[in-house]
Amino acid sequence: MLGAGVGQTLGASIAAPDRRVFCIIGDGAMGFHPQEIETAVRNGLKPIFIVVSDRQWGMAKLTQEMMLDQNTTMMKRKLPEEKLINTDFSEIKWDKLAESMGAFGVRVDNVDDFRKALKDAVESGRCAVIHVDVDPVEHKWPPGLMAFKMMHEEPQG
Repeated sequence: MLGAGVGQTLGASIAAPDRRVFCIIGDGAMGFHPQEIETAVRNGLKPIFIVVSDRQWGMAKLTQEMMLDQNTTMMKRKLPEEKLINTDFSEIKWDKLAESMGAFGVRVDNVDDFRKALKDAVESGRCAVIHVDVDPVEHKWPPGLMAFKMMHEEPQG
């Protein structure tokens, strides 16, 4: 269910109030339940939401691209935006939205800044949102088929 991780994170925060609970979620999925940031703040919950922002419905976009022009999509990894239907959306500044609701908010776009942001979010001692900008073309591509297959293999021995 798209966006279910937000509510599940609040539930886990209630179930384990002495632990920090983390939710890694896409910006599209987070867009279904952003008001729950305020719920967390109001109830003294301290989850940390890591919102991966590519400003698109990545799975829908890749599916459209593959169906419309598989060869160009495979070679260039994307099609021109005018060929696609409603797969992009406006930017939401998740860090600013979090701050407007009383949570800690920070925005990053690289690994080094992410490490500091994560440390700062934990040390804030309150609900936090880390807005992580990612490349929209690279992010929409799933891992290679063999890597994907290996991730889902049953453990041996």
